[in-house]
Amino acid sequence: MLESLSAVVGTLATMAGLVVLVGVLSHALAWVLTRRSTARWVWNYWNGLGGAILLGGLGTLGYAWIVFGLHTKVGSLLAGVGLLLLSAGLWMLIPV
Repeated sequence: MLESLSAVVGTLATMAGLVVLVGVLSHALAWVLTRRSTARWVWNYWNGLGGAILLGGLGTLGYAWIVFGLHTKVGSLLAGVGLLLLSAGLWMLIPV
């Protein structure tokens, strides 16, 4: 009983930490992008940035699959990050 409770608490703490990390990173990215020169750079290099993010996602996904295997915790985490990067790169490249 105590082991399952500690596992649940550990999982919830990890999720809360990831939510805080995403919040901090998104706040930092928003601060950087609101600067005029950075916004101009991103606008000029949007396709290149999207392609780089897409390739980074593919590379992360492949690395997770080949090195760690998708059945391990680290491999699963890296595969999730790779899929997020891959989808972000696709959304940048596909006109909506």
